[in-house]
Amino acid sequence: MKWELLGIVLAFATRVRCQKFATGCPSGASNACYKVNVPDATASGTQKDIYFQIQGPSSLQWIGLGQGGQKQMTNSNIFIVYADASGHNVTLSPRLGVGEVEPGFNKDAQVSLLEGSGIADGKMTANVRCSSCANWGSGQMDLTSSKTQWIWAVKGGSAIKSDKQDFTGLSQHDNMGNINFDLTVAKGGNSLNPFAAQAAPSGTTSSGSSPTSTATSESGNTGASSSDGAKDLKGRNKAMVAHGAVMGLAFALVFPIGSILIRIFSFPGLIWVHAGTQLLAYTLSIVGLGLGIYIASTPTRALDDSHPIIGLLVVCLLAFQFVLGQVHHQVFKRTNRRSFWSTAHVWYGRALITLGIINGGLGLKLHADRTRFLHLGDETKKAEIGYGVVAGIMWLVWMAVAVRSEFSNKGGRKGEPGEHALESKGGSEEGMRGRGGDGMPS
Repeated sequence: MKWELLGIVLAFATRVRCQKFATGCPSGASNACYKVNVPDATASGTQKDIYFQIQGPSSLQWIGLGQGGQKQMTNSNIFIVYADASGHNVTLSPRLGVGEVEPGFNKDAQVSLLEGSGIADGKMTANVRCSSCANWGSGQMDLTSSKTQWIWAVKGGSAIKSDKQDFTGLSQHDNMGNINFDLTVAKGGNSLNPFAAQAAPSGTTSSGSSPTSTATSESGNTGASSSDGAKDLKGRNKAMVAHGAVMGLAFALVFPIGSILIRIFSFPGLIWVHAGTQLLAYTLSIVGLGLGIYIASTPTRALDDSHPIIGLLVVCLLAFQFVLGQVHHQVFKRTNRRSFWSTAHVWYGRALITLGIINGGLGLKLHADRTRFLHLGDETKKAEIGYGVVAGIMWLVWMAVAVRSEFSNKGGRKGEPGEHALESKGGSEEGMRGRGGDGMPS
């Protein structure tokens, strides 16, 4: 009997030693740690199961781990853990990231909680077997790779206490970042629960919750590298405010003002005032574009929406407006009449700037769509109203001035007053005001 017991102990010890983990405890994750194990059978391709552990202080409202996404939630295979209704066990909620909104429940995920999961001794633990982590519809992961990309996130606060895996109303994370696991380090063992050696004996688990856990997690990182996303998020929030302000100023105010000036005034050098104003507006739009690219490159946001795509196209296409303006100006100096280049310059600019103004509204709408997740409803609503009023009034004034100029110049030689001011140094005031039409509005 003694020899049989010794053999069982030795066999169990050998089995435990074979379990290997890639472990990560990111800085800024509020002492949350993550472990991943890839069984030998999965590494050899005979099965698809992997095991991972999510563990952190029970003072956290929820803890999340996601596959893929390259620092962003889009297309990530996400697993969120929070307290169940009893407050003693945990609920594992598999979700799919679709952008900077609350991830939606993934009903197709093949996951189960294992023994040792639960809440005990101030720790919340989920030991998970995942059979769908190699492919999840919107993404995939090589489970034998030495460089796999994951994301993590944590949220502090009162416990959720829900047995629902599709619970809605999750608050935005306090912090998040990326973590890269070397799964070659995690390869080893064929245990049905590689975390069992860490857990005290307990009952069976259920699909939504699990028994109390006494599991612990080691500090530091093994086979993993991580980064704290707090600085990125703070910088991104500031960049979002600056982006909106700079782009709104450029498209809703400065561009239209530059166009209006050349239609209602007439003095030598006005054309250069117009050109300088538009150059200032374009410089602001370049700054705004840079901020937008920064926002898209930081966590939780990507170039996957119409707003950033339209913005990028508008700013790039506006560069040609200055070429059209210069060609128009040179042709007008020779002919003293509007040409094809004049019409192209005028309507090309009007179309792009109008599209830019509309895109500002799309940007605010994009932000408003996320207010439930970001809890910024009032602030966003005020911004939408303010932008809509200012941009709408400015656009109407701009168009009214343009229409008035068109009708007042019918029958006369066409060209902006600013253009005629440059026509000749000896031109009279009366002559300059008597010639209207389309010159360099944008």
